[in-house]
Amino acid sequence: MVVQRGLERRRQLEQMVDDILKTSSNGALQMTTESEAIDFKEEAGRRQGRDLLPGQPDNQVAATKLADEVACMANSPGGGVLIVGVEDKTGRVIGTELDIEKLRQRIHSGVGVAPSIQDYSVEGLRVLAIYVAESSEPVEDTSGRLRWRVSDRCVEVDRSEWWQHRDTVRGYDPLASASTKTAADVRPGALGIARRWRGVEDITDMDFLRELGALRSDGHLSEAAALLFTSLGRVAVELTQFNVPSGQVLNRVQPAKELSLVEQIDAVESALAIMNTKITVETGLSHRQIDRIPQTAVREAILNGVIHRDWNLMAPTDVRWTDADSMLEVRSPGGFIGEVNEHNILSQREARYPALADLFRAVGLVDKQGVGVDRMYRAMISLGHTVPVIEEVAGPYVHVTLVGGQPKRPVLEVMDAVRPAERRDDYRLSIILHQLLHKPFLTISSLARALQSSEEAARVALQVALQTVVRGAPFLQRFGDAWLLGEKVLEILEQDHDLVTPLVAYRGTDEDAAYSTIKLWLAENSGITTGDLMTLSGMARGTAKKILDNLVAAGDLVPKGKGRSSRYETAQP
Repeated sequence: MVVQRGLERRRQLEQMVDDILKTSSNGALQMTTESEAIDFKEEAGRRQGRDLLPGQPDNQVAATKLADEVACMANSPGGGVLIVGVEDKTGRVIGTELDIEKLRQRIHSGVGVAPSIQDYSVEGLRVLAIYVAESSEPVEDTSGRLRWRVSDRCVEVDRSEWWQHRDTVRGYDPLASASTKTAADVRPGALGIARRWRGVEDITDMDFLRELGALRSDGHLSEAAALLFTSLGRVAVELTQFNVPSGQVLNRVQPAKELSLVEQIDAVESALAIMNTKITVETGLSHRQIDRIPQTAVREAILNGVIHRDWNLMAPTDVRWTDADSMLEVRSPGGFIGEVNEHNILSQREARYPALADLFRAVGLVDKQGVGVDRMYRAMISLGHTVPVIEEVAGPYVHVTLVGGQPKRPVLEVMDAVRPAERRDDYRLSIILHQLLHKPFLTISSLARALQSSEEAARVALQVALQTVVRGAPFLQRFGDAWLLGEKVLEILEQDHDLVTPLVAYRGTDEDAAYSTIKLWLAENSGITTGDLMTLSGMARGTAKKILDNLVAAGDLVPKGKGRSSRYETAQP
């Protein structure tokens, strides 16, 4: 029913846009009345006094302002549409040159909403319609404000009012509705922990609860707030420490039943901080203390196991720490929600209980993009660890596995050398690095699969990587239609760091590695040359030619051409 209502609403909005644009006459729209669902926008940043500057495909000022308006529209009942390229007061059509995919990416990056955007021609000028669906949870704009449309403008709204209205209109999220609990039932310890997480001190308890959207105007806590701040009466999350997988139990942490969810999470995190001991790593002239598993990844795994679990099931979220393997496992009751699965969890955002996810966001534990699976990936990869394994298992449960331990010093050195420094926090760069530690090259399609995203998103990620340097040299280098690690990155990764197994296994003279590289290259290209193999593997020309000739002798390849123009193709069966 929700999907059907969404499709029906989209058709209504499209009809509204068609009706409005058909009224254009002599360069101006005759139907210019804005409403809760319709908003006209001139592309920001093009005015210079009385002059109108030429439109550009990529306009950051316009994208930011439109992202804020998209957030406002997404918070509004029924959503709406922004018509871009039209003066809102006069209806005069001035057009826009904004690139749709770049604009959509920038809006999504800014406010976590990826709207549908269509272009129209109005008297020869290009106009964009940004269709914004009603969000299932509050959407903050780029300044952290929560706004929705009232009549023809955006006004600020507090979280509790937002959820009360959504509860009245839809009533689909049981944790958004009113509980029987009031502020008097809130545990002081829970508020203390929440204040610490959010970094708030100089505010009364009542104002703090209102600011979080936990306390409704009727004086009652929402069900989500009651879950977080009042006594649960059961164990919701527990921790077990093993010496080896399924071996001897060294410690078990079962928070008291009367504690709130906030207090139980804090108890488990505190115990894990003791188990998750630090390792000293020497980088250059300094020594660094690094957790066996990054604390960021530990917290994200636990939050995933609490926020997205099925709260109708009584079993606790089961957290396990294994000393021998520096391994953390989190098993949460209930399978994946909606369209989310292990193959799209990096890009697909959906909450079983939007009100609960938003309350964690308000407390400051969850960012506006989601629960932070991407941050979990980044934190693990940046230390050279394997990527998180997130899968649905029988029960059903969602099972998260993180394996840490001794960081890979060369990977640390690469990440430390990344410039601009902000890119160290970009999970896309981390995934590109991880892929190229194990594969000799990347293509648009292979990167899209690794990012669990579209090929357009992969192109944007490559653009980011191509604008990143390590020790003054490019992070990536292009090779035909493929991308390889930059020379400085390879230089760092291939230094002698006393590693038993080389970090970049496809580099060198190992024949099995070379055969694997050749096979991968021929899966994407019609042929391979000696020079190709030299570039991909770093081996000398004579060694590369010998390996290719061996495959010819084995009947796997056939030579084509002569001299330096010679190439090798897959032998036909």
